Amino acid sequence: MKRFWRALFRRPVATAAFFVLVGLYGTMAFAEFLAPYQPTTVFRDNAYHPPNLRLWSQELGFRPQIQRYALVDQANWRYAPVRGDYVPVRLFVQGPSYRMWGLIPGSVHLFGTELSYDGSGRSWQEGGRTYPVYLMGSDNLGRDLFSRILYGGRISLTIGFIGIAISLTLAIGLGGLAGYFGGGVDWLIMRVAEFVILIPGLYLILFLRSLLSRDMDSGQSFILITVILSFVGWPGSARLIRGLVHSIKREDFIVNAQLEGIPPLVIVFRHIIPQMASILIVSITLGIPGFILGETVLSYLGLGIVDPAVSWGSLLNREVTTLSNLRNFPWFLYPGLMLLLTTLGFNFIGDLLRDVLDPYYRERKIAS
Repeated sequence: MKRFWRALFRRPVATAAFFVLVGLYGTMAFAEFLAPYQPTTVFRDNAYHPPNLRLWSQELGFRPQIQRYALVDQANWRYAPVRGDYVPVRLFVQGPSYRMWGLIPGSVHLFGTELSYDGSGRSWQEGGRTYPVYLMGSDNLGRDLFSRILYGGRISLTIGFIGIAISLTLAIGLGGLAGYFGGGVDWLIMRVAEFVILIPGLYLILFLRSLLSRDMDSGQSFILITVILSFVGWPGSARLIRGLVHSIKREDFIVNAQLEGIPPLVIVFRHIIPQMASILIVSITLGIPGFILGETVLSYLGLGIVDPAVSWGSLLNREVTTLSNLRNFPWFLYPGLMLLLTTLGFNFIGDLLRDVLDPYYRERKIAS
């Protein structure tokens, strides 16, 4: 860990990637407090609303504020700013009640406008007018895109960790057994792994998902997607682990453990797997983006997360439908930007961990 921290702050790109990932997962954890609205809060009169946050105006000076927009073309959802109509944005305002992590009740949000909540879950009102804060614009129902991205990150970012945990557990168990015992066990496990690898991953994911019902709630969809991605992702890691175990089991300390009568499973998990810790850590950091993108593909195609749940992939599916949408409402690409930052962040951290933890790579680098 000391080598990791020293190397991290010597590489500006890796440092930036680390803080980006910490920021993304931090906002995901505190989404109820950071988001001004619930992901399902609808402002029906503000569909396709552009971002309205301003930092300066002649009326209010330098301070966070929102500017009111008027709908001038309902056919194409064109808005025009209303001159002189600003509302101050305040910190720690009262809003919709929530339960942080499902446990801690609260109703204070980091920012918002001082408006009364009508209790219907649909709008905030002041004098008959609505003043939603749109940091990143709104979708086709007037829902705040910033709030939906924060809540959607919970599924997209969590599915990466859960998926890689299941996949790596299968890979370590099956690959370790194949490499340690060899013979028929090795042959059977490797043939199954090769069969899964033989089929293109995307087609296999779509095939497995199409076999199951679409009439599932968000929790069932989350579990199903995680299991499918884990099933598709384990063979490659299992082949790598099998080769490493096959070579490590010939070392003297493994032979001594066998002569002492230690059970094979104990030898694999206590003596062999720790020798591959650096490779496994790098595999985790490089594998998580694959699971996140897998969920994104399924949700984008309408086979993943569905309403009322939200993920970054489902946001792309609902909003990025035509080129005219992107041209007229470019803020719909913000979920894609989050995916790009997450993928690049994990890849840069994975490269850093490889350099720090892999002794063979360090020796090759020094020799060159």
